Amino acid sequence: MKPRNTTETAIICAAVVIIVALLTIPFELGPPSTGEHNYGKPLVLLAVLAVIGLGLAGGYRYLTSRHRSRLELSSSEKYHQLAEEYRRLADLAITAQEHTDLKLGDVSVQLDFLRQQQESLQRILKEVE
Repeated sequence: MKPRNTTETAIICAAVVIIVALLTIPFELGPPSTGEHNYGKPLVLLAVLAVIGLGLAGGYRYLTSRHRSRLELSSSEKYHQLAEEYRRLADLAITAQEHTDLKLGDVSVQLDFLRQQQESLQRILKEVE
């Protein structure tokens, strides 16, 4: 999992401060007396929902980062496979080039032999004339 940047850290800190404030408000209001409304239960419910929302957001972040890391791993494996295939093809190309060089050497030797025979035939023909 990658480290958080400053924006993400600030958002998490602000969420924690808001949750702590929402949880302490019912204690600041005091016990309900006659004629006063009890705001404690809705605030606690709101805080619980906020914590559940943060848990869901954290879970989503974890799942997406895990999926991203799997994709990076598979792409690096594909890269290694492509690199191995490239090495194999490069070796085949080098081998083919070496075979071609050998064949060209053989052909040049045969051409030299044919030139020598042609020269000897020309000498014999001149002598016969």
